[in-house]
Amino acid sequence: MNLNLLVVVIFCSLIYSCIAVINFVDSQHNVILILTDDQDIELGSMNFMPKTTQIMKERGTEFTSGYVTTPICCPSRSTILTGLYVHNHHVHTNNQNCTGIEWRKVHEKKSIGVYMQEAGYRTAYLGKYLNEYDGSYIPPGWDEWHAIVKNSKFYNYTMNSNGERERFGSDYEKVRFRFWKNILILRFQDYFTDLVTNRSLKFIEKHIKTRAWQPFALIISYPAPHGPEDPAPQFAHMFENELSHRTGSWNFAPNPDKQWLLQRTGKMNDVHITFTDLLHRRRLQTLQSVDDGIARLFNLLRELNQLWNTFAIYTSDHGYHLGQFGLLKGKNMPYEFDIRVPFFMRGPGIPRNVSFKEMVTNVDIAPTMLNIAGVAKPARMNGRSLLELVSLKKKKKKHALQLKPWRDTILIERGKMPKLKKIRDRYMKQKKKFNKENRLSKECRRRKWQRDCVEGQLWKCYYTVEDRWRIYKCRDNWIDQCPCRKKRDQSEILNSENEEDEFLAYVDEEHFAEENQWYQGDVFNFDEDVESDFEPAEEHHRQKRGILSKCSCSKNVSHPIKLLERKMSKKHYLKYKKKLPNGSLKPKDCSLPQMNCFTHTASHWKTPPLWPDELGEFCFCQNCNNNTYWCLRTKNETHNFLYCEFVTEFISFYDFNTDPDQVKEAIIHGRSGRRQQLPS
Repeated sequence: MNLNLLVVVIFCSLIYSCIAVINFVDSQHNVILILTDDQDIELGSMNFMPKTTQIMKERGTEFTSGYVTTPICCPSRSTILTGLYVHNHHVHTNNQNCTGIEWRKVHEKKSIGVYMQEAGYRTAYLGKYLNEYDGSYIPPGWDEWHAIVKNSKFYNYTMNSNGERERFGSDYEKVRFRFWKNILILRFQDYFTDLVTNRSLKFIEKHIKTRAWQPFALIISYPAPHGPEDPAPQFAHMFENELSHRTGSWNFAPNPDKQWLLQRTGKMNDVHITFTDLLHRRRLQTLQSVDDGIARLFNLLRELNQLWNTFAIYTSDHGYHLGQFGLLKGKNMPYEFDIRVPFFMRGPGIPRNVSFKEMVTNVDIAPTMLNIAGVAKPARMNGRSLLELVSLKKKKKKHALQLKPWRDTILIERGKMPKLKKIRDRYMKQKKKFNKENRLSKECRRRKWQRDCVEGQLWKCYYTVEDRWRIYKCRDNWIDQCPCRKKRDQSEILNSENEEDEFLAYVDEEHFAEENQWYQGDVFNFDEDVESDFEPAEEHHRQKRGILSKCSCSKNVSHPIKLLERKMSKKHYLKYKKKLPNGSLKPKDCSLPQMNCFTHTASHWKTPPLWPDELGEFCFCQNCNNNTYWCLRTKNETHNFLYCEFVTEFISFYDFNTDPDQVKEAIIHGRSGRRQQLPS
């Protein structure tokens, strides 16, 4: 009797499991992830993609607090593919373990492609994969594979196309054509963005015609707006004089209250500013091909009657900066412009034309795709499905009561961080060192700033009745010594706080020069290397007194790194450069230990709009190894802040309620009452 009962129970369990599987498969939907490369949200790029905005925002949901947990290409993409934080998949940079041994042996075998394939999906990946992908293999989990070898390009690249290597040239006009519904369709083949779109459409069309019963999962990974930022020729005339990238923190420098690199980065000069403006224009131009491609994608889904059955997510691997805090270009920084990204979702049950302000991240993408496929999230994944947030927002009691409240804090990380201790002690030490009043007091106690405004002297410190040091600018000496300076009206004279900042910037540059420390940019606009009529001893004496012997009306037209390192005088540098043939100043001349620097020349961009030859070349360092950090980004009804600890033991806190552009570090400037909340 018991044996018969056991048989019945097992039989019923098997029947139930079969029914569950059938229902599970029937409930599956197609899912498309559209991923751009280096696309910002803070600099306004989405305002120039009207088709994508209409498709993804007006007919879907925008997550206005969309973030990446690590603002670097390969670590972020590895997180998207695995649903893991960087400290769990160990891809810390674009080099270290980016498609390395651990990645291929462990994490690549548990990527979203593998899980979706096991769930019965036909999977496809098209576009950029990971920065160090060499094209020698097809990663597990992908039925259709078309990935570029190495990093993003628009022309002259190699792809692994289903196991075969394909090489492409630089001819945008090279076309292939076919007829579809009696219409001649021309498709440009060499331009990578268009090729990714064309092959994505081909995959969908073929799949629906031959395997409509099976759901598909497609990742479309566009190269835009990543460098070399080559736009399609029909867009190369657009966005002239567009300056939306000039945010509140644009060219806000120097920044003595921020981490090491920003302490040593001054204002951009005219050449740098021209570069950021042109780069912004080219980035927007490259995104026009993405905008067109997304419109074509959804038109095809509509024609194939698949819109009702398809989820789509649109985002980027990280944000970008163009002149923010004086940094010409790049990512890697723990600031909103680098960590905040476009983030949209549409599909069955997703609200239309609404915005969610809750914090979502790239860690959530893999769990969301699995949720759409009806697969439970593996225990190893760190993120949460965005469908859970939709349920919470809809307040569906059947589901929402079983869900945890959504997060209000996320981890932002870059590199390997040791466990830091005695945070409160470090905070007090840091505040004492970087506080403006303390810095003024330290400098003004030096005799050279207490003398009267003698000929050539630029600054004078004086002690007020309130027992505070204040700065007086010797304006007549500035005008006399620099005839190119225009005398300002009283209404244009800087206020006391600005003069203090200007004085401290002058002092910082002086210290960097005296101690032979590296820095870049225009920390202060005068040239100490102009030859003087004075004898060396007298000139040295005048400099120690803070007296300007001569000024230069031109701005930093020579090689910025080598000059600022003080490794050679301007006179010697010009002789050195004169001996070299044109264009022979190689990138190796623009390198420093443990820093990421680049040289920009007229040969960098091959397509219009081009870099003017008359502006020459320049070098700039955009990142350094000690820019390693762990941060907490919190956003809720009452709090909106970023707290960071750097490997240098520097700590920072930014309160977005009072400082949305993060221009003033709140702890140092005494704008935060959170000292008591810091751990011991």
